[in-house]
Amino acid sequence: MSRRERRADAGRGGPRHSASRGEPRRGRDFPPPGAPLPPLPIAGVVALALWAALLLLAPPQSNWFWGVNGFRSVPPAARLALLLAAGAAALVPALRLRARAAWVALAGVLAVVLAFPLHERIHVLGDTQTRIRSIAVFGAQLFEATLREWSQKLHANPLDIAVDFLGPIGLHRLGLGVLDAVSTVSLLLAATFCAGLWRVSARLPVAPENRVALCCALALAGTLEIFAGYSESTGLLLAAAAWWWAALLAPLDTRARAARAAVLWLLMFLGHRMALVMLLPQAWRALGAPLPGDQPGPRRLLLGLSAAAALLAAAVLLAGAGAAQLAADWRDLLGGATRRGSLPLLLPGDALNMLALLAPLALLAPPLAGWQVLRAFARRSEARLLLVAALPLVPLGLMLPVGGGGLGAQRDFDLNALGGWTLTLAAGALLATLPAARLRGTLLWLLPALALGAGGWVAVNADERAAMGRALAMAAQPPRMGDLQASALHVWLGQRAMDLGRPELAGGYYDRAFALGGNPRRALLAAEAWAVAGDTTAARRSLAAARSRGDLGPGLERAAATIERMLAERAADTARGGLPTR
Repeated sequence: MSRRERRADAGRGGPRHSASRGEPRRGRDFPPPGAPLPPLPIAGVVALALWAALLLLAPPQSNWFWGVNGFRSVPPAARLALLLAAGAAALVPALRLRARAAWVALAGVLAVVLAFPLHERIHVLGDTQTRIRSIAVFGAQLFEATLREWSQKLHANPLDIAVDFLGPIGLHRLGLGVLDAVSTVSLLLAATFCAGLWRVSARLPVAPENRVALCCALALAGTLEIFAGYSESTGLLLAAAAWWWAALLAPLDTRARAARAAVLWLLMFLGHRMALVMLLPQAWRALGAPLPGDQPGPRRLLLGLSAAAALLAAAVLLAGAGAAQLAADWRDLLGGATRRGSLPLLLPGDALNMLALLAPLALLAPPLAGWQVLRAFARRSEARLLLVAALPLVPLGLMLPVGGGGLGAQRDFDLNALGGWTLTLAAGALLATLPAARLRGTLLWLLPALALGAGGWVAVNADERAAMGRALAMAAQPPRMGDLQASALHVWLGQRAMDLGRPELAGGYYDRAFALGGNPRRALLAAEAWAVAGDTTAARRSLAAARSRGDLGPGLERAAATIERMLAERAADTARGGLPTR
């Protein structure tokens, strides 16, 4: 190592990457100009071929292939655009882009395109519809409610309320439309996430010529949908997680680095309760096998600061709505177990779709790297740290989307975004150990495959007709959703029908939601829709169904009385010959 390199490493707090273990630096492993790239392993070629075939041939609008059939579910013009984008992705490793400016330009274009022209259209995913309606209602000051009440309604942590709720409201009051305001926040979160990716890549042993391409590989997954005008808390979680991982993978050789890791974990928690699970890898980072360049003092400091951050997080939970929401989440899981006799779990097909959607790199990287590279990587401290982080997220990912408060695997895909990102980072760290020439050849084939899969998921949710077709398929086609998840989907379909001026369709959807879930509020929604449609017989039937569940309580009783007045007024108008009825 030259004197200049030693001075640079000293300024960064120690030697980086494999050089700290006495191995040759991967960044110096450049092939001579014009040299052929090393061939891919046969297993890698087979994996890429199978992946491409799955993306290109998976049947559209099928619940069996919902994570990979986006390409087949969009119109031909969109498919052509996806193929062109996939081909363009290969240019990144081919051109050996290495400058930070190149990544800033690519990330900037990606963030803008996601947030605006490709934003999520019909708000069927997650709680996006509830959040967008809440932002519009709060911004218009249609009724009084405290931020604590809104936090409880939206299941939101403090930073989530500040960024994802008050942020769009502030932009809306400045003159932006609600959807444009949400997209603007998504754009800022995507930029923060991409900046975090660049920092993470600096902690991996990747050659400069492959750094931009590896950042692309880390970004190209279905998690991109979370930055596509998506009114949820997960974008904030991923943006914070990228920076937190960059701090956690850095050598703990100074007090400042230890403090940075603890503070970033606290910020991640303030954005999303899922960060509580990440206390385990944080503790492992302080107590487990050290990474190259670590010093005992900063590691002990990290442990102490992490404990202090955890206590502060507990105080925030108790002071706000987070503790009640955690208890509700736990009751939802236990309630599902009570009703079904066992813990609710994703169907195997849904679990595979989730993995293919959120962590395709984790599926493709091992065969592309080869068994020997994988075995050597598994012995590294970084690999163990990433494994510790991923393990507790697996059972949560299998349960949360289908628990009592879950919306199903496809709609609640974002509940597994942190797990998908963690597995993606582990796969990227595996690939980063490859020699530079071999990694460039791998990324040359890998990036188009990743771009096609991620682009298909974004494109299908950006196309109103295609996204609506998937929602209808979820409701009508096998495999069947759980009753609670199907009931929530039919409520969404009813709201969508009312928004489109089709109350006669909405009444049927709400009735079905009540039959599946038993919530009398949904029967009252059906009665209201039938009353608007002019079908008084169906409206009275839905009202009777709601009352059959027992006492409605003051709030629902007032809603029922309002509907009864509507029906009485309509009957009076009919008697005067003013309106037809059924």
